[in-house]
Amino acid sequence: MKQTITDLEGVYANAIDAGIKADGLDLAYIYVPDAVASAAVFTQHKFSASSVSYTKRCIKHNTLKAIIINSGNANAVTGKQGHQDTKTIVKLVAEKLNIKANQVGIAATGIIGKLLPMKKVESGLNKLLHSPTKKHANAVAEAILTTDLVSKTTFIEKKVGKKMVAIAGMTKGSGMIAPNMATTLGFLVTNANLPQAILQRCLTTAVKLSYNMLSVDTDTSTNDMLVCLATGQYKINPTDKPSLDAFQDALNEAAIDLAKQIAKDGEGASKLIQVDVRNAVNVQGAQKIAKLVVDSPLVKTAIHGEDPNWGRIVMAIGKDTSIKLNPEKVSIKIGDFSIFSNGAPIDFDRQLLKKELANSTIFIIIDCAIGNASATAWGCDLTKGYIDINTDYN
Repeated sequence: MKQTITDLEGVYANAIDAGIKADGLDLAYIYVPDAVASAAVFTQHKFSASSVSYTKRCIKHNTLKAIIINSGNANAVTGKQGHQDTKTIVKLVAEKLNIKANQVGIAATGIIGKLLPMKKVESGLNKLLHSPTKKHANAVAEAILTTDLVSKTTFIEKKVGKKMVAIAGMTKGSGMIAPNMATTLGFLVTNANLPQAILQRCLTTAVKLSYNMLSVDTDTSTNDMLVCLATGQYKINPTDKPSLDAFQDALNEAAIDLAKQIAKDGEGASKLIQVDVRNAVNVQGAQKIAKLVVDSPLVKTAIHGEDPNWGRIVMAIGKDTSIKLNPEKVSIKIGDFSIFSNGAPIDFDRQLLKKELANSTIFIIIDCAIGNASATAWGCDLTKGYIDINTDYN
């Protein structure tokens, strides 16, 4: 069985069906009573939920020791009552766990604009936190889902200095997946011991390479956050660059693993798309090009229809005038098939390429040939299923 966050010493988690959703697990916690550091990245949405604003304030000056999560109701754009409900939940959790309210983070996901059924939430919290040292992480990974079809977890273990450091996590996300931070809900736990400022810097770096290079539909949610808690078991010297680099690589790997799982489970998706941009002038340009391609509805529908219309890829690459690019040097491949080289089309067997496009993962490689910067983005195809899911979601 795949290892989870509760396989780490001092990490507890559980979930129940509190009746917030029509059925299924919908109220959960992650509890690290001896956490030494916490970090988070949040949505930049103007209508960000009260869970976001509350947790953002707490983590600025405190170390989170617990996160309470509900699905089925975003408690976003719900006015003063929504903010009051958030405070009520946090206060109850803090009392149950005997910690300070500013050590409790809160996350919510689901329908925007509806008040929480607080009687159900409070009753559920009393039941859920009656025995808060459960180790049922897989239940939490299930409880945080909304339109997702599958749970998404990761467990990475790497040698950092002389120690084996672990990073475990879970995430949810299927729609409203786009840039402006982590574009979903995600929760990571590591058994490392790092100063809070260093952990924050590492998480921000990991997000830029993973969640911020992810797109399903170019829409950003009101509730997005990615939180990382550190148990403090293995101390990493923040001045030891090789050890810090090794930890950063492990955190990057964990975040990328989760981001790819989101792209694969995009609403209605049948294919995962990976776009690799190489030899761009700078990283920012490479990232922009990769995102332009993976964001494009025309590229997404061509991939879904297994249509070798490379003109749509060229269209997407060239539509941002701020990117330094020489069209006469650009080359493009889909899988192992070269379809465009040095600014000109190449003769290729369309039937063989259609077979390549029938695969569940599609790789698009773009060589700019004007620098040495690279970037990778992940997304999915655009199907009728996406429309059906979002028409029925209310």
